[in-house]
Amino acid sequence: MEKAKDSANFEPFVTPSHGGFTVGAGKRRISTSPGVPLVLVTRALADAVCEEWRAVGPQARLNDLPLARMAAAATESGSNRTHVENSLLSYADTDLVCYWSSDAEPATLRARQAAAWQPMLDWARTALGVELQVASGIVPISQSAAAKEKLRTAICSLSLSDLIGLRVASAAVGSLVIGLGIVHGAWGAEQAHTAATVDERFQMERWGVDSEAEEAIEARRKDLEAAVRFLQLSRAPEQRP
Repeated sequence: MEKAKDSANFEPFVTPSHGGFTVGAGKRRISTSPGVPLVLVTRALADAVCEEWRAVGPQARLNDLPLARMAAAATESGSNRTHVENSLLSYADTDLVCYWSSDAEPATLRARQAAAWQPMLDWARTALGVELQVASGIVPISQSAAAKEKLRTAICSLSLSDLIGLRVASAAVGSLVIGLGIVHGAWGAEQAHTAATVDERFQMERWGVDSEAEEAIEARRKDLEAAVRFLQLSRAPEQRP
């Protein structure tokens, strides 16, 4: 990213460019690489990136701007889309919502997992045609080839922006199912975050609050919220130039 060096009169702005929009300040532009401006797909997304740059300040780097960072990742994924798709599919055998507590764990925990995760598994079956196996405990399972093929189809049907939103959301919660539900609008960041932290919150109730765990939980919430916002902003075709 090309940075504005002086804070005086720092005022980012949006410019239509290359079928999308770029964000600049003075003679500088947010770029994916030197001399290559980041082209944002909608005006709504460009305005939001402009605002987050303004909030951070002229010395911000791309890593300081979550929306711009995801947009850059979407742009760069055009040349390595298959790698991104395969990395997402790798969640199939480790998906959080498929690993429930064993009989040795308190029944209360399993009941909370069932309340949070079973509706998500039901959604995957009805909306995506994906029938996933569920394990008790930490013994690894391998999902069927048919289930993985359905998941691949769901992943491959996404736009580049949706693909990156899915990657960020799935990484935040350790679940492709939860991530796909966010992309399809089946649930929002709050429900996703609640489902993803069932185990941690149960353990904190039993053993006490851990400040590091709380910070990690909050960081995951922010990642989910950023992913949801990015998905929403990148789907505004009426605002395209």
